[in-house]
Amino acid sequence: MIKAVISDLGGVFLNRGIWKFWYYVEKEYGISFEKVKSSFLRHYKPYFSGEISEEDFWNRFLNEIKLKEDWLELRSILLDFFEPNNGIIELYKKLRGKGIRLVLLSDQTKEWWPFLDNKYEIESYFDKTIVSALIGVNKPDPKIYQLALEASEAKPEECVFIDDLKHNLKPAERLGMKTVFYYKDTEQLKKELASFGVI
Repeated sequence: MIKAVISDLGGVFLNRGIWKFWYYVEKEYGISFEKVKSSFLRHYKPYFSGEISEEDFWNRFLNEIKLKEDWLELRSILLDFFEPNNGIIELYKKLRGKGIRLVLLSDQTKEWWPFLDNKYEIESYFDKTIVSALIGVNKPDPKIYQLALEASEAKPEECVFIDDLKHNLKPAERLGMKTVFYYKDTEQLKKELASFGVI
């Protein structure tokens, strides 16, 4: 019996706002999507892990792609691309209504998280939130999955972990959790959860 659902944020609860930003940079400045993506990710990981500051992240990223723009403006543009995926709020409300404990497990930054949380009241839909930059550990480090499992107050086999990146599912599987790869939309997620008898 499933007692808890552990959910990713960007790409599951929210859309892939960062991907939309990469396409925006390609369209606006003529820098290839792949170049923007690879450079962004290279410097983003130490940022969302709390190892470097936000300003350092933006400076490194913009210098690498040779873009001279105000990083604060770009940050604002990026964050505006995020919004909840269609139907996800209703689904998560339904799960909680059935007594399922919801845990958010997100690779997110200490600067962006409060903005997104305030805008969409994300914490209100979860029983517990775990944000990588606030604890200094990120996926796929097994430690952060263990923290999520403890927050779920359930056994591994009673948990479903949802993420839009396949490599982030492996540590959860090794702990004994069931996993769902979110690759399409909320309807796809509903079908996957139904296969576990969650809805």
